Amino acid sequence: MLAAGAPGAPGPSGRLLLAPVTITATKPLLPTHIKGFLWVDTLYRATRPVRDLEYYWNPRAANLTGQTIQFWDYLDRHHGDLDHDALPTDELGHLYVRFHASGDARPMDRLRHYTERVEREGWVHPSTRAATRDWKRQLDLLGVHDPGLTADRPAAASIDETVELLARRHLCVDHRRHGGPAYLDGTRWGMPLRTVIGADGHANYLLVILRDLLPRLAGGDEVLLVYDDDLAHDYALLARVLGEMGARPSRLPLGRVPIGGVVRSSRHGGWDGHSIGRLAELCLREFDPAAYRLGMRLFFIAMLKRTSSEPFRLDLLRRALSRAGRMVREAGGRCDLPAFLRGFATPAGWTDPYRLTDFLFARRAPTALLDQVYL
Repeated sequence: MLAAGAPGAPGPSGRLLLAPVTITATKPLLPTHIKGFLWVDTLYRATRPVRDLEYYWNPRAANLTGQTIQFWDYLDRHHGDLDHDALPTDELGHLYVRFHASGDARPMDRLRHYTERVEREGWVHPSTRAATRDWKRQLDLLGVHDPGLTADRPAAASIDETVELLARRHLCVDHRRHGGPAYLDGTRWGMPLRTVIGADGHANYLLVILRDLLPRLAGGDEVLLVYDDDLAHDYALLARVLGEMGARPSRLPLGRVPIGGVVRSSRHGGWDGHSIGRLAELCLREFDPAAYRLGMRLFFIAMLKRTSSEPFRLDLLRRALSRAGRMVREAGGRCDLPAFLRGFATPAGWTDPYRLTDFLFARRAPTALLDQVYL
């Protein structure tokens, strides 16, 4: 999946839509999230000079998920007097953990006023609005391109339009008229039915993605799906559906980063001291911003690799930042950057962040590469 083409080999030259899974802004950015943003950002900045590339991020995709809306409802019922603008994002994350541990999630059919408001107005709960601002501040420090974290982007198609389109291709089984769910149907590929609309009428993240992607993809367009490795079954089905609809999908799964030797979702806690705010404070106390930006990429891309089970280690991060400082000081030389980047292209035509970043350990980095891709 990640095997790059021969150095200098020309890849596809048409439009590529980069579509990473969105993250719910209900907690601080943690090592797994940081890894995802840095892989995607490096891929975007290293692919953009060599082909037509669109980076698509829609905050509504995360804001329409059940886990986000149920958390908003929990906050409004139990913490309605919170000043979210003054609440540290780490503390919001602790409330998110407490919510999931409580089992106090109301059924989605009782929370339609939230989904309707998001759909109608692009409304965002104050907690998520404040968390997103904090994310943007931290990603700016990392030199990460803003894909539109605070943008309001209505879905390109409605739920009914998307279900109807899929049903015409026999890719959807819709039992809503009987009071049941709707399913993506991948049985022709040996895949089980996958619920995309529950009996409660709530559409999950897969249908939200399809509502956005299907109208944007012309026949033959390429789309790169980037996602957590634990979503592999859903994204294998999503890729099949996109391919059946005329797109050319490729996939980039990323492994989660263990904390304390354990891989767990942020909702289960265990991440204290590892939020991006805390890491930035520790790193920038000793290293300058350029070393921080490059060093974080060296660590999360080249040292942790795509699926490595290597746990997060502050000593290795510090080593990466020290190495980055030397690389920045010693960078030099000119290069034809587009031609150089094509040497790290995958068969699908996007630049492989691991191969490119690992290259930096081998020799002096061209100044243009650092300036345009890493800093």
